[in-house]
Amino acid sequence: MSIARVAVLACALALTSACSSTPQATVPAGSVGASIAFLSGKNQLAVVNPDQGSISIVNADSLAILSTVDVGGEPRALLELASGKILVTNSRGGEIVLVDPVSASVVKRKTICDGPSGLAASPDESFVVVACEWDGSVVKVDPSSLDASVLATGLARPRAVAVVGNAKAPSVIVSEFTGGNVVRIAADGTVSRVSLVPTSAPYRDALTKMTGNLAAALVPANGNLLVAYELVNHTGDASLEKIAGDYGSVTDGNPKINPVIGSLGIAADGTPTLSGDTLLYSIFDGGSRVFNGPVAVASWSHYEIVANISTNNVAMIDTNQSDPKTRAVGNISVGAGPSGVAVDQAHGLAYVDNAFDGSISKIDLAKSATLPHGPTQPLQTQIRTLSQPFSASARAGRKIFYDASNTHVTPSGVVACATCHPGGADDGLIWFIETTNIPLKRRRTPSLWNAHTATAPFHWNGQYKVMDDLAEATITDLMAGDGLLVDLPSVQAYIDEMVQPPVAPAGDANAIARGKILFESADTQCSTCHSGADFTDDQLHAVLNPMSLSADDSFSTANTPALHGLFLRAPYFHDGRSPSLKDLLTRTDASAHGKTSQLASSDVSDLVAYLNSL
Repeated sequence: MSIARVAVLACALALTSACSSTPQATVPAGSVGASIAFLSGKNQLAVVNPDQGSISIVNADSLAILSTVDVGGEPRALLELASGKILVTNSRGGEIVLVDPVSASVVKRKTICDGPSGLAASPDESFVVVACEWDGSVVKVDPSSLDASVLATGLARPRAVAVVGNAKAPSVIVSEFTGGNVVRIAADGTVSRVSLVPTSAPYRDALTKMTGNLAAALVPANGNLLVAYELVNHTGDASLEKIAGDYGSVTDGNPKINPVIGSLGIAADGTPTLSGDTLLYSIFDGGSRVFNGPVAVASWSHYEIVANISTNNVAMIDTNQSDPKTRAVGNISVGAGPSGVAVDQAHGLAYVDNAFDGSISKIDLAKSATLPHGPTQPLQTQIRTLSQPFSASARAGRKIFYDASNTHVTPSGVVACATCHPGGADDGLIWFIETTNIPLKRRRTPSLWNAHTATAPFHWNGQYKVMDDLAEATITDLMAGDGLLVDLPSVQAYIDEMVQPPVAPAGDANAIARGKILFESADTQCSTCHSGADFTDDQLHAVLNPMSLSADDSFSTANTPALHGLFLRAPYFHDGRSPSLKDLLTRTDASAHGKTSQLASSDVSDLVAYLNSL
C-alpha cells in the first residue's frame, strides 16, 4: 500500500512528553488517502490534478508523466487498494471513481454524496469510508461495487478520515474542517466528538484556551493518529497573553494563528483522545521555522513530514524532541501550494504534490535529517505539463491569496488570505477585530464565492467598490503588510475564475418549490433586495437593530450579500448572530430584513429548504 498499515499504540513515539490518562491498546489502522500516493511495487506515483479534473501516473525516478486519466469534476484525494486499483474522490462531481493505472482508464464510478473529500480503507480493506464535506456526511463504500451507505450525518465540513479497529468492531475517525473536533463513529453508529484544543501546553498556556480549526489531514503514523490543524485566538482576548493587534505580526512570539500537529491516542474501544499537548512547530521570527497552512502529513522513522500550503515548504519534525524552542525542524523549500505528501519508506524518499504549479518535489529524507535545519532544497522538482483551464492572472492570484511568505503581504508569515478563506470559502469563525486602523468590531468571515466582480461593492458595509481596494486594505490593516509590488488585480481574477460555490445537497423538491414562491412573493419582500442571478441588488439597506461592541461593530446600512452556497454559511449576518437560517428568518431584531418573522412554521421550513438549495 502507498501508506503503510500501522498500529495505534499508547504514547509510543508520542509527539510530546505528556500522555493521555486514557488506557491505550494496540489498535490496527487502515490506510488513508491523500492527493499523492506512492504506488507499491511499481516505483510510480499517482497524483490528482484538480484544476484539470484528472489524475496522473508518474515515474518515481524521473517524475515524468506516464499516463493521465480523466476522472471529471475536482479530484481531491486518491487511495491505492490491495488490488492495485486506485479510488479517487471527485469533490465537485460528488463521485467516487475507480481507476486502473495499468490501462489508464476509469473502471467504475458512482455518485455517493455531496463534496466527497478524504477517504480511508478499513484495516482488512473490506470497506472504504469517505468524508463528504458539503453535506456533512460520512459514507461507507464497497471497494469493488462502489455501493455506498451513510454512516453519519450532521458533521461540520468533514474533511479527513481514518478507520481503526478490527473488522468486527471498527471505528471511523473523522476530522471536522471547521468546529475544532475529531469525530468518532462507532460500529453501532454512535457519534461522539473530541475537542482539538489541548488540555496542556506548558510552554504556552494560552493555546489551551484557543479554538481548534481547519483540521485538514488525519494520518496513522508513528503509533498515533496525527491531525494537522490550527489553534487560533479569534476572540481577541488579550488576557490570555500579550498579542499583536493584527493577524500578521507577533508580539513576544505570540501569534493569533498557530499551525499545529495533534497526536490522537486510540483506546481499545476505538475512542480517540488528544494525547497531551500539541506539537507547535512554527516560530514566526523571520528565521528558518516559518510554516503556515498545514494541509498534509506523513511520517518516516521518528520524523513527521508536514506540507505547508501557504509557505511553500515542508517541515521535517524530529519527534524525539518535545520542547518547541529546541525541537529540530527541517525546512525544505518545494513548489507552489504543497498539498500532499507520499513516502517511499524503503528508500527514505518523500514526494510532495505542489498543486498550484502542477509540480512534484522529491526529498531525500535521510540526507535532510542530517543537514543543518535551515532552508534546504529537494532533490528534484518537476513541473507536469498539463492543460491550463484558468488564465495566468487567476493562477497568479491564487498564489498571492495563499502566500504567507511575501513580506509585502504579511511580514511574519503568520497569516495568508487563505487562512480565513481556505479555497475562497471561509473558516466558519466570528473574528473580533481591533487594530490601529480598525475600531473594535466582530465580523463573520464571508465566503468569497459570493465576491466575483458582478457582486461589487464588497465588504459587509459595501465600502469597497473594487476588489483591489479590499485586498489592499486587508493586507495593510489586518495582515501588517504594506501591499507594495503585490499584483492586486489578479486576486479578483482568481475569485472570478476559480472560486466556485459548493454544490447544494439535494432537498425536498416540493418544499423547495413552495419556498421559491415565498421568496419571490411581495409578502415576504426577500427578492426585493436579493434579486438577479446572484440574489443581490448591490445596494445598502438598514437591516438589523444594534447588538454592538462599539460604534464600528454595527452599522446603519448593510450591503446585500449574494446567496450562493448559503447552506454552508452558518452562522449568519455580519456578526454571526444567527446560528441557523430558521433563526435568521424569525428574528425580532431584524424587522427590516424582509417580512418573514411572522410566517407560519411550515412556511419558514419551506423557505429554509429553498435557501439551502441555492
